[in-house]
Amino acid sequence: MFISYFIISSSILLREFCEAIKIVYYPMTNIFFVILLFIIAIAITDKLEFTATLKTNLIIVPIALLSMVFLFGSNLKNFSFNRVFPIMGTGFVNTFILGIGNIYAFSGIAFLYFLPPLLKKPENLKKVSIGACILFAIYLILTVSIILFMFSYFINTDEILPLYVVARYIEIGTFFVRLESIFLLIWMIIFACYLSIVVRFCMLIFKKITNIKQIKVLSYPFAILVLSISLIPSTYASAKQYEATVYPYIILGLDYVFCILLLIFANLKRRKERKVT
Repeated sequence: MFISYFIISSSILLREFCEAIKIVYYPMTNIFFVILLFIIAIAITDKLEFTATLKTNLIIVPIALLSMVFLFGSNLKNFSFNRVFPIMGTGFVNTFILGIGNIYAFSGIAFLYFLPPLLKKPENLKKVSIGACILFAIYLILTVSIILFMFSYFINTDEILPLYVVARYIEIGTFFVRLESIFLLIWMIIFACYLSIVVRFCMLIFKKITNIKQIKVLSYPFAILVLSISLIPSTYASAKQYEATVYPYIILGLDYVFCILLLIFANLKRRKERKVT
């Protein structure tokens, strides 16, 4: 279930991101070749030791967060803070009851279920999980705030990357202008790291299922699988439809219902076994 979820979701996200890159920089290029660049990157990365991927992410995550802080601070002059009102949205029910489905934004929690065996000190899982959720929440708040406070800039544009549009308005003196290319490069590196992590987790899960000794041989098959699924949607709109209509319910059902129930039953079984012994 998790291999299917990781592969399909990451493939659709890859298609969306590559469609955006194609529109911005390569409008005449076949989408296959844009996607292929990411596939080659993750295939090579996952042939290396897992520590190499982790160390790369240790460098990229702070850069990603700092870039978003910089993007937020550089556009303060363009913000309209009145758009935050009403603070409670359209009411308590719409915000906290009907809006609870938006918790699918924290879909990365699925990786935490498979994290303990990879930690040197599994007892630190709680600290690691809380720290990861806090960092992601900060990143998410900054992203949403930027789009919210500069919403008027997107009304008359056809861009599919709102943060890319925001980056165009950054001006530092007369020399540092049009920095959106730098931000897009950072986001491409971040996305490649994300894909490599997803494929690596799928390889580890598959190893648990099959008890194979070497997982490096799985790098190319999983990379090809991601490539194949990413090419299934006929258009960008088809990929967005999956994200809007199917993806949230998969997250809510798998991450927050199935896994929690599974952990509860496992805990009850463990207690029962302790009583028997």
